[in-house]
Amino acid sequence: VNKDIDNEKKLNQYTSLIKWMDESFPNSYINPNIEIKPSKSKAGGYGVFATNPIPQNELICLIPDEACVSVTDATADSDCGETLQKLLDQAGPGGATVALAAYLAKEYLLMQEMEKNEQGEGGSDSDVIKFGPYLKTLPWARGVNEQEHVLFWENADVENYLKDTFCYDEAKDIRSEVQFAIKVLTGIISLPIRKYRGETPENALVAALPWNKFSQSELEPIEGLDNAVKGAFVTLLTRCFEDTVAADERLVPVLDMMNHSIEPTITHKNDADGNVEVRAVIDIEPGMELFNTYKQEEEDSMPYH
Repeated sequence: VNKDIDNEKKLNQYTSLIKWMDESFPNSYINPNIEIKPSKSKAGGYGVFATNPIPQNELICLIPDEACVSVTDATADSDCGETLQKLLDQAGPGGATVALAAYLAKEYLLMQEMEKNEQGEGGSDSDVIKFGPYLKTLPWARGVNEQEHVLFWENADVENYLKDTFCYDEAKDIRSEVQFAIKVLTGIISLPIRKYRGETPENALVAALPWNKFSQSELEPIEGLDNAVKGAFVTLLTRCFEDTVAADERLVPVLDMMNHSIEPTITHKNDADGNVEVRAVIDIEPGMELFNTYKQEEEDSMPYH
């Protein structure tokens, strides 16, 4: 029964995602002949399926640039954009990923805080979260959408399952890097939440940068921050696409729901304005799952995580 309730909740979230895309972005397009439901692939989780025939080269979806989540959204954020830009200016390689992870985690935690407030007061504050319906579909914890990742593991799991394997050092490194990022981002992420609660002055955020001085109370993370940052990094490591226009990486809603196969049924490209166009590469029959190829499995650079 609990599994059925969870499936219904997830399906409602994906329905809300499609509705949000249609209503929020006038130039977006989602083919009415597709749906999101539990995947039949080995990957499990959820996937995109055809409900009616889709001919080769037919447009499956058009995802506008403004519906994609990029580091530009992070640095333009009214809560902590200025701080994240300063972090980017100081950081070396990988700074954009850290800034984007901070933005995702902050928005997710703020959305949760607003929803708790709504339950008590009947308000609708969480509607202001720019990518709210999309954030609700992301893997913020181990097992969500059957997402597995070494960042969600306990230390004992890493030792038990990966010790003496070729990916042990990489797993340890990435976990260490994310733990360091959590320390750097604690003040940056916590302060907007405290500001929403009325616990901190509006001008406190810039002080949250790790090379500035701020009080111990402002350093203390809010509940769930560690897991939110880990979930944000898992999302970025497993779902990002290259933005060939901005020469950066970004998250692309709906496209990231299509599971991997070395025999894809779709192809996608960015147009000159950064919009993502997804088309069928074969005639797709009703009931078929739509697959994308993320990387060739024989590539040396295929990520182990």
